[in-house]
Amino acid sequence: MTSFWFAALAIGCAGCAELYDLDPPQQEDSSRPYILPAHVSVKPVFFVAHDQPTPSADQKSRFVRHLAWAQQRYGEMLGNGVTFTLAADDVEIVRGVHDIADYLKPPDLGGSEIMSELLAHVHHTRFDNPFVFATILMNTTSAEPSGYGRPCNGGLDGGGGLLVMSSTTLDSFNFQSTLQHELGHSFGLPHVDVYGYDINTSASIMSYNTGQWTNGFTPSAMPGILIPEDRHALAMNDRVFSALQFDPMRDVPTGYALAPVVPLGAMDVAGQPPNLVTASTSSGEMYGSSVSHVVQGILEPSRGPGVTFDPTAMWHSDVTPTGEVSVELTFPVEVALTEIRVHSQHSGLYHAALAVRIEARPPDSDFVEVTRRAVAVDDRVTFSVTSARVWRLSFRATESGMVVIRGLQFFIDGDEVFPPFVPQP
Repeated sequence: MTSFWFAALAIGCAGCAELYDLDPPQQEDSSRPYILPAHVSVKPVFFVAHDQPTPSADQKSRFVRHLAWAQQRYGEMLGNGVTFTLAADDVEIVRGVHDIADYLKPPDLGGSEIMSELLAHVHHTRFDNPFVFATILMNTTSAEPSGYGRPCNGGLDGGGGLLVMSSTTLDSFNFQSTLQHELGHSFGLPHVDVYGYDINTSASIMSYNTGQWTNGFTPSAMPGILIPEDRHALAMNDRVFSALQFDPMRDVPTGYALAPVVPLGAMDVAGQPPNLVTASTSSGEMYGSSVSHVVQGILEPSRGPGVTFDPTAMWHSDVTPTGEVSVELTFPVEVALTEIRVHSQHSGLYHAALAVRIEARPPDSDFVEVTRRAVAVDDRVTFSVTSARVWRLSFRATESGMVVIRGLQFFIDGDEVFPPFVPQP
């Protein structure tokens, strides 16, 4: 033990007129389907359950018109010509494998199964999917779902997403305002009440303010807006809004208390692994902290003044009798990595990791050492490409005998995989 850590410390820190299938889209590396897409666009879809009719030409035309209007509205709300892109000018029709009743089940009214079938249709996984599927579910039996929206992998820049609305709602007076709202969810926006605002009266499109309701293609007299928290979150979704910048001096009114962004969780997608890296430790979880915070969490900086330890975002180990604490990570799929970024310490002063040893466990084998080295409080540890599903990181403690880890990030050749739900600056 002593000789290992001494050696580590000595290193130094350093598409739609008919039903059809798409050709498989080109991927940068089909052997790494967990790498997120560089750009995400909105793909118009009619999803036709097995017992439902195909959409009429009028339904398709109205949906295309509504999406163009929603695209324009986002451009007006964000300004400077910034809005989302459409993957096609026409609507693609996708035939489902089940009857309508089989989709309209809790908890997500078919979201999981519809997303699964759409991903199979475009030959993508939940991770490398470059589309937000703007989906009209053909449903002649009811108006369900009236609206469903979610980023597939959760968070604010985690790839594609899904919104689903019943074909019956195309005839409803407030379809457009609902579409704008559900697009917001698919881009990662939560309801405004998570920020403490009244969900029935807020000016945000992410409220339930009935004053914002449109009437067919007639705008509301009081259209919804994107409040500073909405703009802040959308600016973090670089895959959809790459040109959007958030400037607190410009985008936050004087005296306005900007709330921290709140990410949405990931979808369950039938037949797909979860977007979840799990972490466990035998080194204790002190002061209300959790080792689960080291992966895909909100990464807070280590800074003062004063004590800025946040147990809701960090992991604080117990005192180690060996001078070493460890974390075991299990990815939902086998991943190839070339870099792990380690963020330790809190308040600019306490419980930094002095060194790290990284091990990977091949299937049906014990852990194999990948690298070891000393680390600074925010450091990049690079190594030769290594593939595994289970990894173990061991950290050398300071004289306090404890280590605080604020987060870990994972990369393959510069591409971040399974990133935090709130993107890091």
